[in-house]
Amino acid sequence: MAVTRRKVVVSLDTYLSILAVVSSFCAIGITFYQAYLQRTEQYASVMPILRCLNTSKLENGLGYAFICVNNGLGPAFIEEATYTYQGKTYESIDNVVHFLPVDSTLNTSNVGKGWVIPQGERVDILQISTRKNIALYRGKIGNGGLTVNFVYRSVYGQRWRMTYPSDPDESNVELN
Repeated sequence: MAVTRRKVVVSLDTYLSILAVVSSFCAIGITFYQAYLQRTEQYASVMPILRCLNTSKLENGLGYAFICVNNGLGPAFIEEATYTYQGKTYESIDNVVHFLPVDSTLNTSNVGKGWVIPQGERVDILQISTRKNIALYRGKIGNGGLTVNFVYRSVYGQRWRMTYPSDPDESNVELN
C-alpha cells in the first residue's frame, strides 16, 4: 500500500487568524506595561521629599531657625526621628536644647514618630526670635554640630531616610 500524503494548503484566512492571535498577545502585553507605568506614576505623584535647612529669614526679620520642609508632592509620615549632638543620639530636640545657649525666645517643635508633614509645609524644629544668639546657634547647629535623621513614608508605604547634614542629592535615600 502506498502511503498517500495529503498536501496541506494554508489559506490566506489561516495566516490572518495566526496574525490576529499574535497581535492580541502583543496588545495584552502592552496593556500590562501601561498598567505598570500608571502605577509608577501614581507612586511618584505622592512622593514626599524632606529637607532640613538653616535660615535667618523669619517673619519679623530677626532670629534664627532650623527648619524641615516637605518639598515633595504628598504628605510625609514620620516613622522615626533621631537627633545626634556631640556624639550622643536623642529622640527629641528638647533633649538637645539643654546643651545650647539659653535664650528666652527659644521655641522647639519636637518632630518625632507619628508626625505628618503636609506637602509644601515647613516645620520650625528650633527657632529663636532675637539676634542675640544667632551666631552661637548657627555655629552649634548649622555647621554640622547637629545631625538629624528622619525615616518617613508616603501614602503608599514607600520609605525613605533623610539625613542632615548631607549633600542634597544624597539626603533622601529610599529604604524599600
